[in-house]
Amino acid sequence: MASIFEKKIDTVIRNRLLQHIMFWALSFLVLINILKVSASPQLIDAIYTLIFMVCIVPTVYANLLFLIPVFMAKRRFLIYGLLLALAIMAGIGFYFLMFNVLIDYILPGYYFIAYYDFFDILLYLSVFLLLTTLLKLARAWFKLQKIENETTRIQLNALTSQVNPHFLFNTLSSIYALARKKSDETPDVIMKLSEVLRYMLYETDVEKIAIEKEMGIIHNIIEIHKVRLGNLIDIELTINGETSDVYIAPLILIPFVENSFKHGKPNSEEKFYVKIELKTDTKHIRFSTRNSINNQEAEKTGKNKKGIGLENVSKRLKLLYPGKHTLNIEKGPNEFRVELCLKRKKS
Repeated sequence: MASIFEKKIDTVIRNRLLQHIMFWALSFLVLINILKVSASPQLIDAIYTLIFMVCIVPTVYANLLFLIPVFMAKRRFLIYGLLLALAIMAGIGFYFLMFNVLIDYILPGYYFIAYYDFFDILLYLSVFLLLTTLLKLARAWFKLQKIENETTRIQLNALTSQVNPHFLFNTLSSIYALARKKSDETPDVIMKLSEVLRYMLYETDVEKIAIEKEMGIIHNIIEIHKVRLGNLIDIELTINGETSDVYIAPLILIPFVENSFKHGKPNSEEKFYVKIELKTDTKHIRFSTRNSINNQEAEKTGKNKKGIGLENVSKRLKLLYPGKHTLNIEKGPNEFRVELCLKRKKS
């Protein structure tokens, strides 16, 4: 329903002619009831209202088509104010010229006079200028929002598309290592990889997904690395809290897990650990990873370098959870720690 409503609004915003016709038609209905001289509007009232509007239109469009884009949009407010005041004076002068001189030539069969005084016309012009300026600014705001939303969507698609190759590269490296060892577990790892890829290809093109699915994929990732590393790795996965009704943006947690295995690989036969913890409550989702650090690997990658995966997920979090998440990444002498806290979105 919301998307249909947004499309209708977008149609009105795009069709400028329709927008202007609707505005002036509504203005005519309002003015004829204000300017009428009898209990109900008559033909003479309609004619008078149309002429009255003709006096207002030039000033309104001088503001919309020239003063706003040339001066207000460029923040030249002083010049804009001065020129707008001159336009208003010209509009008032045109009103008196129309009803005191020109009307006798345009409609010789009718008798009209400048019924309203200077301040009355100033009030009418000011109201129309204020309304049309606000409408123009609102239209510009809607267009800006659309551009920003489209930009955000493109950025998210680009960042999400980078998650898949990054994960695939790491996992294929694991399978390659198994294949070199001629391990009997290679087919099982390939099957788990296919499940992960199926999830990424067919189930993540949504705004939010059940966290249980994401954790299921994380479990497959853990199993892949367990097979590759065997007893060289100590993995601990802890889940606390109810997860059946918890939803998150897809592919948010996986890069943190992958990072733990990528940068925590052991030196030679030295054992290392990866600890993953998920906690949920009624308001927050807390996810953390801890892994021991391979000091030689740390020297290669740099002390403060996060890596492609963490950089991407950090950007995605800023787009998907603006002001609704905290991400802490700490690198100590022996341990790398990531702590993510998300405010829960309603399912």
